[in-house]
Amino acid sequence: MDPARRRKRPFGLGTYLLVLLGVGLIGGLAGGVGAMLSDQPGSLGLVLTAALMAVALAAALAACVWWWRGIDEAAREAHKWAWWWGGSSGMAVGAVLLLTLTLRDDGSTPADVGVGAAELVAGGMYAILLFQLAGYGVAWAVWWLKHR
Repeated sequence: MDPARRRKRPFGLGTYLLVLLGVGLIGGLAGGVGAMLSDQPGSLGLVLTAALMAVALAAALAACVWWWRGIDEAAREAHKWAWWWGGSSGMAVGAVLLLTLTLRDDGSTPADVGVGAAELVAGGMYAILLFQLAGYGVAWAVWWLKHR
């Protein structure tokens, strides 16, 4: 049998953990270098930070695409289903919570929390992302339990 025609075994948990660690290292390095670049004044610091983040995201995306191509069809379907239903549901729950907290005018949620607008926007983005990831995790587990 021709070795090129032989089917490869799909990636397992070890490969997933390796990609997760690699992407985490890429993010950690980019965050550390980005923090150092944030002290650079003017447009040069901004351009260098944007370029660093773009390169780090491209490297992480390439690692994820490589991993995606190596998993089997059942794992792909589990991830797609979990992201659609879990991520969407988590985003909806987070949006309801954030909108409830930010649109109240009766003083029950004081706007003077000691942070600026940029920090509030970033906090909202992180909150939505955490809700999406939590929903994704729950939906992913549900998919696998239903299909076992």
